[in-house]
Amino acid sequence: MKFAPMNYHYLRYPIKKFLDKVENSPFDSIDLYCSAPQLNMFDYPLSRLIDLDKDIRRRKLSVMAMTPENCTYPVNFCTSDNLTRESSVRYYQRAIDTAEFLGCPNVQISTGFGYFDHSREEAWKYCRESMVTLAAYCEKKNVRLLLEELKTTTTNVLITSKDIAQMLKEIGSESIVGMVDLDQMTYADETVDDWFNNLGEKLKHIHFNDRGHTVPGDGDFPMKEYYEAIKRRGYEGTVSFEICDRRYYCDPDKAIDDIIAWIKMNTNELN
Repeated sequence: MKFAPMNYHYLRYPIKKFLDKVENSPFDSIDLYCSAPQLNMFDYPLSRLIDLDKDIRRRKLSVMAMTPENCTYPVNFCTSDNLTRESSVRYYQRAIDTAEFLGCPNVQISTGFGYFDHSREEAWKYCRESMVTLAAYCEKKNVRLLLEELKTTTTNVLITSKDIAQMLKEIGSESIVGMVDLDQMTYADETVDDWFNNLGEKLKHIHFNDRGHTVPGDGDFPMKEYYEAIKRRGYEGTVSFEICDRRYYCDPDKAIDDIIAWIKMNTNELN
């Protein structure tokens, strides 16, 4: 498997602190979380994007994936509000352009939500239509979208592996594939095998997090069992660590160190 840290928990620091840490780690690629002030997808001048590209390449790193902020206002692909939905598609058009510029093959995308007192079928339809539009753009840009599930407290559209598999089938594009977040997987009472059984070769990326999007070993999930299940299914794809809990904001470097320590103690991946 190919592992990469994400800079989510570095948001209280300049992006260069994160890049310096990864440069001096066993990792050679990153999952680039895109949020202000580090990388504001709504308004990011070309000159700064060029500088960021140089900073990444100077450290001999590559961008495995990009994760634009899309779980909170104002990004929503499933809403019945046309203005918000169309704005969200433009936002991801910019994200795809940015990924192409940075030589990044994968961009994460989450479902959005419909009004909880409206029909799920309406939100599903808008989600599919938005994804089809973005798939057509991805095909021109040689970039792939990684479609992620969310929790029932966040969405009423894509929650389980079966939901993701059905949406991918309806979209019908090689430019949109599936991914699983282990925190959200466990919240939905699913297993690693459920995801491989339902998505098969369409499962192309994993967020390897403990409960609450914490460092493996800091929560109560059976992370070694999850890892062994993933290996047993023959998965050799990409894996990143989406560490979101604010406990890591003050000393984000330690979180990277703890991730490395967990990998070395429980796997042979970094040997």
